[in-house]
Amino acid sequence: MTLVEFIQAELKRLHAMLDRGVADLTPEQWHAIPGGSPAANHIAFELWHYARTEDNIVRFILQERRPTVWMEGGWAERLGLPPVTQGTGMPAADAQAMRITDIGAFREYVQQVWRSTSAWLANPDESTFNRPVLVKPLGEMPAIRALGQVCMTHGFTHLGELELSRTLLGLKPAIGV
Repeated sequence: MTLVEFIQAELKRLHAMLDRGVADLTPEQWHAIPGGSPAANHIAFELWHYARTEDNIVRFILQERRPTVWMEGGWAERLGLPPVTQGTGMPAADAQAMRITDIGAFREYVQQVWRSTSAWLANPDESTFNRPVLVKPLGEMPAIRALGQVCMTHGFTHLGELELSRTLLGLKPAIGV
């Protein structure tokens, strides 16, 4: 198994677990603040932030400024969410105030991002993975690191937050170990 095949398999696993983690949530649970903490983000924000991040990294950064699924689909307008930001560095109060009012449409956006990533990774030009890319605010790194660190590792971190949020909401874990 190559490194790219490993990342591809892990992103597929991550996507399935994120989907499972929100499959049974009510709209109220999507937006509940875990533990009522003024510093915690709700599940809707966590998934929106991660999907937007993957969309930006895989399309805009790794595919050399290819328009994101977010931009191509007019998702900001459709969902009434910020057109450019993806939540990185957003103040907690702003993140907590964010609402996804059309969860069905948002899930379609997320699925389009997962499909776009999978399609690109199905037949990548692996020679491009050593190319340096700029990932703000992290700095310059090899493209493969952007994929592994900012998509895969970052995504699993948000998955853990999603599972903790479920626990704090009194829900059973969605991910079996």
